[in-house]
Amino acid sequence: MNENQLTPPKAGLPIPEIADSSSRWRWLICLGLALSVLAVFGRLAFFDFVFFDDHVYIIEKAQVLAGLTPESIRWAFTATDAGFWHPLTWISLMIDHEIWGLNPGGYHITNVLLHLAATLLLFAALHRLTGTLWKSGFVAALFALHPLHVESVAWIAERKDVLSGLFWMLSLFLYARYVESPGWGRYGLVLISFVLGLMAKPMMVTLPVIMLLLDVWPGKRLSGGNWRRNWKLVLGEKIPFLILGVAAGVVTMMAEQQVGALKSFEEFPFFVRLTNAVVAYGFYLYKMVLPFNLSVHYPHPGAWPMGPVALSLAVLGTITYFSIRSFKYAPYLLVGWLWYLISLLPVIGLIQIGGHAFADRYTYIPLIGIFIAVVWGVGGLAEQRRLRQFPINDPRQVIGVQGNDKEKQVSRDRREIFAVTLGMIVIVFFALISVVQVECWQNAETLFRQAVAVTENNYLAHNNLGAALSLQGRYREALPQFEKALQIRPGYQEALFNKGAALAGQGRYREALPFYGRVLALQPRFAEGHNNIAIAYAQTGNINQAIIHFREAIRIRPGYGDAIKNLKIAEKKKNREAAK
Repeated sequence: MNENQLTPPKAGLPIPEIADSSSRWRWLICLGLALSVLAVFGRLAFFDFVFFDDHVYIIEKAQVLAGLTPESIRWAFTATDAGFWHPLTWISLMIDHEIWGLNPGGYHITNVLLHLAATLLLFAALHRLTGTLWKSGFVAALFALHPLHVESVAWIAERKDVLSGLFWMLSLFLYARYVESPGWGRYGLVLISFVLGLMAKPMMVTLPVIMLLLDVWPGKRLSGGNWRRNWKLVLGEKIPFLILGVAAGVVTMMAEQQVGALKSFEEFPFFVRLTNAVVAYGFYLYKMVLPFNLSVHYPHPGAWPMGPVALSLAVLGTITYFSIRSFKYAPYLLVGWLWYLISLLPVIGLIQIGGHAFADRYTYIPLIGIFIAVVWGVGGLAEQRRLRQFPINDPRQVIGVQGNDKEKQVSRDRREIFAVTLGMIVIVFFALISVVQVECWQNAETLFRQAVAVTENNYLAHNNLGAALSLQGRYREALPQFEKALQIRPGYQEALFNKGAALAGQGRYREALPFYGRVLALQPRFAEGHNNIAIAYAQTGNINQAIIHFREAIRIRPGYGDAIKNLKIAEKKKNREAAK
């Protein structure tokens, strides 16, 4: 045989079928991911609204209830309601209303399908970026089924999470295509996907930095002879993304301030924010490993003891140290760790929004970095052991193995089977916990009973549980919940108002009056408060005070239907009494 001729493959080696086999496995992994997501989250189709921001986004939002009209679409692009500029989220909810009306199951189904699409795109993006099939599949499965992600999928009002997550993964996939073959067309598609993600939720702002990390690994775009030119190239690519991200961040902060959600430094000093951020990084890692006792609301303690802060600092410092030390031979550890740290920055608490210390939904994107570090790290350890025990100095050694080498091959195969089996056990473990966690989202009562059971001093959970019971007319059961909320946080306006409403619901209008009065003293432009106190005055015989408050409610909120109707009834009653 001529030495320039290629040696034909030996019999029994299925070399021509490798591509087909890989394609089959790819489709099987996609099928497995789809079935597992539907199995874990499918029950959501039969669940109710939880009336925790669901009314703000859907039930009481006139523009969403109007469906897709030119006026509602224009409103979506200009509104900063709920503290966000996210027109795509509003439009997606309008589409849902066009299809489902006010059937909550339909909105849940959309969330599940968006989460499924994001999962498949994450798998496709990682596979394209790294060229590894099974590791990409494991990361996608962890993302799809981890209990910390239940909140983002099960909470209808968190449509912005799953929708922006979809565009995050799409951007990664399109970026992988662009890196393979750079061109203005492919670059433009990445930028468009990024903008659409920002229009769903501003959490996308950190994506340009994540893409830069991926340029280090697995892209290796910064290595090579002319490294300075490479740095200028990859940094220049990210500038438009950074400008758009900063603009979206500024708009979001202005919107949060407008609705009163952005907390001042008087209420949350910088040191309190900093220590909470440190504890939050550690908290999410802990819950990633042991995702038990999850809550829809974790109340901010105000100031953390130095014990939890020091422990979190030690954990964060240790992981950072080993990630940096191992960068040369395991760059994925540092890349995954930085993915986690950086993508959590907008919601870690340095900019305090609301009164919570943590939120499960904030981990939707950041935990992907930890999953990458763990999966590739375990895979890297297995490969190093394999190479030490079964070195391949000559490519022809893979064709035939004899003697002790066969024993080493068997040992290696057993270790790989063990690793895969262990990985599957972990995924099933997380999936089963997610199934249990999904059940908490049946309705507002089940959700906040869970929150009350697993947290302490959770004034919001007690108040919202009481509100859920009140909606069912169970006022006697609701009152202790409002009282507990007020015991934890005296002057809590929502609990004061709800306790007054629960007393009124039992016909105890005279007892309700002081609670409504305290609310109006704190918030004099509260139209509903004026309407409710007016009803209480009317029921206790003070018709003049009732009319004053009905008129004030209408002045504050022109077109307030209930107050207008109640005012007419009160005025007729007064006229009848005057005519006697």
